[in-house]
Amino acid sequence: MTWLNDLDMIVGVIGFVITIVTLVKVQSVHRTQTEERTLLRRLYGTESLASHLRSAAKFLRGGESDARILAEELVRLCGQIEGISRALDSMNQNRSTARQRDVQLVEKGYYTPAFLARVVNDAQHNVDFLIYRNLQFTNVDLLETMEHAAKRGVRIRILGLSSTADDSVLDQASMVLPWPQASAATLRRQLSESEDRIKSIVDGWDEQSRRRFEYRGYKITPNVHFARMDGVIRQGFLGTLSPAQPARLEDRGYMELSLSSEPGATLARHFDQLWVHGEATVVIGS
Repeated sequence: MTWLNDLDMIVGVIGFVITIVTLVKVQSVHRTQTEERTLLRRLYGTESLASHLRSAAKFLRGGESDARILAEELVRLCGQIEGISRALDSMNQNRSTARQRDVQLVEKGYYTPAFLARVVNDAQHNVDFLIYRNLQFTNVDLLETMEHAAKRGVRIRILGLSSTADDSVLDQASMVLPWPQASAATLRRQLSESEDRIKSIVDGWDEQSRRRFEYRGYKITPNVHFARMDGVIRQGFLGTLSPAQPARLEDRGYMELSLSSEPGATLARHFDQLWVHGEATVVIGS
């Protein structure tokens, strides 16, 4: 009777193993990621498992002592299957963490002078700014930082609201600007003066640096505001009415988006389309 009980237990374990193998095989069929399929093949091939089970089945014909050996073998196989499960769980967890890193929320510091300088200084290849008002970009220190970046090979593009935009566009823009708010006429004058100042400073750069710097103006109602540095976009919340904005600029939060994420890719396409197809009425550099 003891031998029969052991045999029932062993048969039950074999059934469990076969069930696990079936699940692993079904999962490997439905998974499309190459690395997961490779991992399954390397850690535990279905051919190897079938071979072990066939060998183990032969032991059942040998009696009680052979049945104990079979049990030990099946326990070892179960441990190997558990190892596969842990590896797959770890892989999925790493992917989940990577997806979380695609979008991060930063509580404060959006578009402060330190933020703009850091974006330019950290850039290795290119920097894009999509802005409403261009007053901050007349800052001599910021433009000097951009000049140094351009000298080391960084391409800089600034896309701002044009001083030649219609009054209706400037009226709408004045409603979403945090401060200082201004009428369409005042905003037009500010934009024009800032465009002239940026141009006068950039004209003093060496020729190579000027070729790596471009400023263009667009004439549609602004609806997006961000900075793109290499593979990262930092987007703030400047599309709301002024009362919704923090009292201090340094308290404004922003999202950091990877260009590999769908939101980041969408924002990047928006900039590129506006840059190419928008009315570039103001052109500085290049």
